Amino acid sequence: MIRCIMAIVYRWRNNEPEYLLLKRSPALGGYWQPITGFIEEPEANRYAALRELYEETGISDYEKVIDPAHYYFFDMNGKKCAISVLAIEVKNDPKIRLSFEHTKYQWVNFQKASNMLHWENNVKALTILHQQLNSHQGIKHKS
Repeated sequence: MIRCIMAIVYRWRNNEPEYLLLKRSPALGGYWQPITGFIEEPEANRYAALRELYEETGISDYEKVIDPAHYYFFDMNGKKCAISVLAIEVKNDPKIRLSFEHTKYQWVNFQKASNMLHWENNVKALTILHQQLNSHQGIKHKS
């Protein structure tokens, strides 16, 4: 089984999270999604998420990494892929340098992100994280 990581990057604006979405290049599907990639054995999920964050955006500074305790399985070209989801909080407006895999990026609120995401499992992961960030038990930010 292939191990993959999804890193949902967010920042706080007016006490609400904004999410970073990347548009894949046309050769890679041309759809919007969070940061994704393969976990390189024997990498831990956290290290894979931070490595992919840097490779796909050039961002190396972050505030915290959150595990929303969500994962799912995905069929990738006939091979089963286990996708672990982590969230990475960044501060303010980090400079973004896109990799060749992506053509655009946008910071968007939850509703817009939900509408832009191509894959239903991406929407579900985002929804779980968003609920946790905005719950009394979750990690709420006050600016």
